[in-house]
Amino acid sequence: MAMDKENLKKGVLLVIALVAMGIAMPFMMGNQDTNYFMVELPNGKQILAQVAESPEKQVVGLFFTKELPPDRAMLLIYDDEDSHPIWTKNTHFPIDILWMDRDRKILHIEEAAPPCADDPCPTYGPKEPEALYVMQAAAGFARINQLQPGMSMIFRLVRRG
Repeated sequence: MAMDKENLKKGVLLVIALVAMGIAMPFMMGNQDTNYFMVELPNGKQILAQVAESPEKQVVGLFFTKELPPDRAMLLIYDDEDSHPIWTKNTHFPIDILWMDRDRKILHIEEAAPPCADDPCPTYGPKEPEALYVMQAAAGFARINQLQPGMSMIFRLVRRG
């Protein structure tokens, strides 16, 4: 009986590991269904943002990213307005997080959110449930580009798939 219970535990762990790998593999291998937007900042500077549109891509976010150049970002696009809290579990470097409304106006900025290695991880987000977009960039991005709440950005689709 004890042996059956142990084998069941091992089987369940194996299934969980395989499911996790199945979700993570496209992100690790450079998923071909990735969209990119050119984001024009209020100062006129343009950066390239990889888009995370699906809930699966939004959960993974920057998990497997070892570094992010200053002209790159991750853009999470949600279906509904909300506060969309973000945590930094499994990130490898501090990040700036910007929440924007449907008009791409910055609602809230969290600067240099540190990677979280231990549970429970803190979450970050605006108080108002009006965000439709969340942009993640390397720490210092908001300061270097002098970004403030109330400023707007422009998004242009540059590559699909």
